[in-house]
Amino acid sequence: MKNKIATAFAILWFFGVLIWTLLFMFIVILGILFGDIVVMLKSGFSSTTIGFVFLVLSGLVFGITGWVPAFRRCYYKLPWLYPLSMIMTMHLLVLSIAEAILAKGFQVISAPRHIATIIIMILQVIICRIVMCIYLKKNPMVLHKYDRVE
Repeated sequence: MKNKIATAFAILWFFGVLIWTLLFMFIVILGILFGDIVVMLKSGFSSTTIGFVFLVLSGLVFGITGWVPAFRRCYYKLPWLYPLSMIMTMHLLVLSIAEAILAKGFQVISAPRHIATIIIMILQVIICRIVMCIYLKKNPMVLHKYDRVE
C-alpha cells in the first residue's frame, strides 16, 4: 500500500510539476539565447538578465525531486529524465553566465569593449562546454537503484 501511494505521488509530481519545469526551462533557454543575447548583440545596449532567476527556480524543483524519496521515483522509472534535467540545468547555467557577461560588457557604449565582451562570452561558452564534456565523461550520470526504492 505504501509503495502504491509513493508511486501515485511520483506520477502526480511528474505530470504536475516536473514535466512543466522541463518545458519551461527549454523555453527559457531559447528565450535567453534569442530574446536576450541576440537582442543585445543587435542593439548594442545592455538589458536585464533573467537566467539566474530561472536557474534557481528549476534547481529548486530538481532538488526537491532528488531529495524526496517518493518524487525520486520519477528518475528511476524514467531513466532519461535525470540526464536530461541535469544537462539542461548545466546549459542554462552556461547561458546565464554568458548573458551576465554580455550585459556587463554592454553597459558602456564603446566598440572595443563590445568586441572584447563578445570574445570573452564566446570563450566562456566554449570553455564551459569543454569542462562539462570532460566532467560528464569522467562522471557519467547513472542513478543506482536501491532495493528499498523499487
